[in-house]
Amino acid sequence: MELGKIWVPHNRLLLSILGAATFVLLSVGIYFSNLSTQPKQVTLVIDGVSQDITTTAKTVEQLLQEKQIQITDKDSIKPGLDTSVEKAMTVDLQTSWAIPVQIAGQKTVVHTTKRTVAGALADAGVKVSQKDKINPSVDSKLTKDTEISVIRVEEKAVQVNKDIAFREIRQKDTSLNKGEVRELKKGQAGKAILHYSVVFENGKEVSRKLVKTDVVTEKQDRVLAVGTKKQEVMAASLPSRGGKDIRAKRVLNNVTLTAYAPNAGGGYGRTAMGVKATVGKTVAVDPKLVPLGWWVYIEGIGYRRAEDTGGAIKGHKMDVYLGSESEAMRFGRKKGYKVHVIGPKLP
Repeated sequence: MELGKIWVPHNRLLLSILGAATFVLLSVGIYFSNLSTQPKQVTLVIDGVSQDITTTAKTVEQLLQEKQIQITDKDSIKPGLDTSVEKAMTVDLQTSWAIPVQIAGQKTVVHTTKRTVAGALADAGVKVSQKDKINPSVDSKLTKDTEISVIRVEEKAVQVNKDIAFREIRQKDTSLNKGEVRELKKGQAGKAILHYSVVFENGKEVSRKLVKTDVVTEKQDRVLAVGTKKQEVMAASLPSRGGKDIRAKRVLNNVTLTAYAPNAGGGYGRTAMGVKATVGKTVAVDPKLVPLGWWVYIEGIGYRRAEDTGGAIKGHKMDVYLGSESEAMRFGRKKGYKVHVIGPKLP
């Protein structure tokens, strides 16, 4: 009896303590539960544009769902999706952009969350050198419409073998007749190596600069002796006339001969000199070549005097006066004659 009386008060005390503890725990749980569902002020940054929002989301992923923001595995989100939302925290979302990149003429597309050309190239795994041409420049900001071009620039040292042309040196020589040429020293081309710095863009040569020239073999100039001595001109010797030698002042080569005669109307009675045409003497000439009144010797024909002219008689052409039309017809046209021009007097 006594033990039962003692146990009952103790049991009641224990139950009171347990009840109080349970109440406290429930109150704390309810407090923190209410605290976690309280609206929080956070900053949401999307592609550099920030906005302050109020949310009851527990995680970053729930926050994005709450704001109906869809992301892909190529986008960048900080902090991670499973991070708990805290008061005054900042959530930074960088969406992925598809940027066309042309590298050495080959086109590709890189998906990047970076906002500079350098960052996009890094995401594409493209390494560039200081010589490469990049447009826009690597430090340029990206936009969604940016297109990146990378021109590969390479500089190479190139050697080219080349012949060195020799000069022709002409020296006057008074011991040689004028117009005569004699080789004193043979010419020989030299050999050289040209060193170039050649620039290639995407494998194609765009410029070439000569850096230096190495002469392997010197050139040897050709030396010629050119005669300046005047030759003595001997007058052509013609058949003698009355025992006297006759010399021509000059010789006309390749002269064409024709013939003419007095017609029925007597139109050829007088010559351009005003004298009567004479068979065996009169010949029509071009007075620019043979002055009227001068004597000539036509090889194979004989001596004639330039007394007449003709409309068709120009240059190396002469018209021989004959006695009749039939003789002139038979004479025809003859080429290749040599004519010696003697002068106004015939010895």
